[in-house]
Amino acid sequence: MKFFKAAILGATILASPLSPAFAQTIEDAIETSVSDLTGLSGEDFIFEAEYILYKWDELEGSMSDYFDAADIVVDEIDRFMEDAGISQDELHVPVNALQMIALKISGKTAVSGLDFSQEAALALYESGLVTSRSGPPVSYRGEYQSILKRLYMDEWGVTSLDGLVGEEAPSAYAKMLFDVYDEPTLCEAGEAVFWSCADPARQRYLSVCGSPTSNRETSWVQYRVGVPGDLELAYPEGKEPNFASEEAMMAGDGSFSREIWRYGGSTLNFTNGAYEYAIEDETFTDNAIVTARRGDETVFDLTCKTTHPFMDTIGGHLWGGKNDDALHIVPGAVDPGAPTACPAVTEPIWSCRDEDERETLSLCVSDSEGGLAVQYFTQYDGEGSVVRTPEEPVLLTDETVSAYQSEGADVLGLTIGNEEFYFMADRETTDGNLTYWRGGTPRFTQSCTVQMSELDALANGTYGETESMDAPAFTYDPQPILYEDLSPSPDAFDATITLLKGLESAGHFEAGAGMAPLDVLGGQAAIPFAMSLMDEEFRCQADHGGICITTDETYSVGAFFIGFRGDTGVDWFSTESRDMIAAGGVDPNDVSLSFEALSPPGTPITGDETGFCQARAYFEDWEAGTNMYQSIADQLNFEETPQYEWLWSSFRGVVSRYNVRAEPSASADIVGHAENEAIHFPEIDAVIEAEGYSWRGVVLPDGTSGYIAVSDTDLLKIDEGGQVCARMEGSDVKLTSIAIGGE
Repeated sequence: MKFFKAAILGATILASPLSPAFAQTIEDAIETSVSDLTGLSGEDFIFEAEYILYKWDELEGSMSDYFDAADIVVDEIDRFMEDAGISQDELHVPVNALQMIALKISGKTAVSGLDFSQEAALALYESGLVTSRSGPPVSYRGEYQSILKRLYMDEWGVTSLDGLVGEEAPSAYAKMLFDVYDEPTLCEAGEAVFWSCADPARQRYLSVCGSPTSNRETSWVQYRVGVPGDLELAYPEGKEPNFASEEAMMAGDGSFSREIWRYGGSTLNFTNGAYEYAIEDETFTDNAIVTARRGDETVFDLTCKTTHPFMDTIGGHLWGGKNDDALHIVPGAVDPGAPTACPAVTEPIWSCRDEDERETLSLCVSDSEGGLAVQYFTQYDGEGSVVRTPEEPVLLTDETVSAYQSEGADVLGLTIGNEEFYFMADRETTDGNLTYWRGGTPRFTQSCTVQMSELDALANGTYGETESMDAPAFTYDPQPILYEDLSPSPDAFDATITLLKGLESAGHFEAGAGMAPLDVLGGQAAIPFAMSLMDEEFRCQADHGGICITTDETYSVGAFFIGFRGDTGVDWFSTESRDMIAAGGVDPNDVSLSFEALSPPGTPITGDETGFCQARAYFEDWEAGTNMYQSIADQLNFEETPQYEWLWSSFRGVVSRYNVRAEPSASADIVGHAENEAIHFPEIDAVIEAEGYSWRGVVLPDGTSGYIAVSDTDLLKIDEGGQVCARMEGSDVKLTSIAIGGE
């Protein structure tokens, strides 16, 4: 979590001297950033050094703009060390990082004798730059690397190391700056590399490799030991899909699972016969510990430096997510197997090979805002994929797309203007073809051999549906969510939440769209309207280790803009926050808001003399809820490293009352009900669209399985914290605070 770091930025960025209103040059802004350093001591000095790191990371300009400020920083850090009576080795992490940068710019030598050198700068980076001084572990590697990279580019007049890699080998320092990972790995060309390190004592390497796509039906992961071209161990032996179902991913011999540490890393676990393996990969320092145990005996352990730190991208392969754009693919030609011309971020639904023309033709599906969309791509041997038509993906539900069966074949038709494309796959053979029409007349047909086709599923209307799941064999005590003494929300508050969510879903809070007058708001624009809901006493309440300790009121503005984003993955260091220029004011064209973290209207609230707070999803009895989870874990025979993450995320609080049907149909038998309680969703992301509803499979407390068409707004994550607080000024709602998560 990056909450503490956000506090510093949130408390300072709103007064940025870069605003045109201040008419400052880059050099003036840099000098202003260090003006308060003189005379400070103790925590105040460290806090100011952190602020300077963030400001210098944010600012552009050349190295010459930083000379005067760097001189001041070097001298002030020398003074700070003397006043505090500390040695160079005792210097606080953010101050040490700032010192190294200032030494580089100024060319000076610290009183301690420290000079800038690439070796010293690299060693500081590899230390992780981690501090827990004000809460959870926080790393300053990102800011440190970013600033030094900009200085390097300015000094050497380069923007990348592409011309050096493989020709004139860059230094380890330069490779660090540009995230170049060219150490040997056991992953082959075209494969994803998740993790790798060297075992010099045994003159070999260890790697975790995988398929270049994360489609859960075809993805695979493999652990390898040896040297390139000569493996001692590959587990599993083959590359067959080994995570084709939730059960295969999360239980049984040979399964891979990933335990994510709360701060700073993750552990990949798997078993090979009687041996249990664990790869502990630490994020901040890229140090790794590999162990293999047989029973209580440790038969192998290795501490090594990770050379390819991409373990955070393995989740798509383990949990069925689609994150192909985040994968690190080993360069080189790919053995196509069943060739497809589809780019990595898409999935083929029809792929056909024309050997005479040495060409692969593919229909590729991608996710879009309106649903699944399709494009036609081709690929010639030795060349990249080329989109043929249309220029932008078109929804499968669009009237220009038709899927049908004709004379023993499955067909998909695309109509683009006066052009028509028909893609065919014979149901009895591997024969296929593309027929092109123009102006209502067939112009040519290209024959090919079908490598794969899901045109039959498109024609039958079953493409994308998820097969029924086998319910785990366990039961649990139903745990109501939300406390007993909560009362219904005020009507005015409900109306405000409804309006915010409506504006959000209509796109009125997207960047650049928030300043257009809206009739529904009486001519007011969406973003000013949202700002008017912020109480003048609005305060951040999400105190994870110190992010709310600042007394500067400007931080609350930042918390208001980005605090409603919930679990969308948006960092507290967001683009929106960087664009704030003054307390209560922003550049509206650069701001986008999301209010999805707000509970649905009607959610009960708590209240006191100062106002009220909208509840999130809680257990009525938190201890009973925890016991329920543990009981289920025991029934599923979880071992020392249980898959609690899957289990925890599979339970959601269901608000309101819903029927549970035997099948995903509103006419199917009702087998139970879900109402204001925690319900088990074995595959929470598996959705079946039918009869205008989105159905998910559930398991009720008595073990009954079925389907529920629960609204996303009534499906809440169960957490120990999280609430939105408000008060009423007459009939007007004023938001006073937001709490995200909780400790």
